[in-house]
Amino acid sequence: MYTINTQLAYFKYNLDSRKLIVNIKWFKLDKFSNLNLQVLSFNKSDLELFKSFIDKNQPNFPGSYFVEETRKEGFDMLINNELSQSALPYYLILSKKPKLNLGNSIYQAEMIMLMDENYQFTINYSLDFDVIGKIEVYKQLKE
Repeated sequence: MYTINTQLAYFKYNLDSRKLIVNIKWFKLDKFSNLNLQVLSFNKSDLELFKSFIDKNQPNFPGSYFVEETRKEGFDMLINNELSQSALPYYLILSKKPKLNLGNSIYQAEMIMLMDENYQFTINYSLDFDVIGKIEVYKQLKE
């Protein structure tokens, strides 16, 4: 079982999208509700599919990535999708069918869309499974 760590740039999570670059630890998302997230570690084949997606979308995943082996097969992340106490959500979700929060509030877990380098066009998330990333470090992109 595996997790993968990447940088993430050019993404949108609500109307007040910021130009950020974040370091993220990615997991496979099994189920999502307002109260908790059922998270899985990647198996070898899903990891290879996600790495291939990363390689095809280099502007969104700049720099290198690294894979960590883990003994945890799956676990629950407890959230009440309440308003986040930080300026950013704690978790970002990539899905084929994102439902963006169109309010000005930031929740602990937010669905995101990948954007092109000008923030004008959406990049399609083409995998058949959803992923969730835990934000570990972030910084503003320079204009």
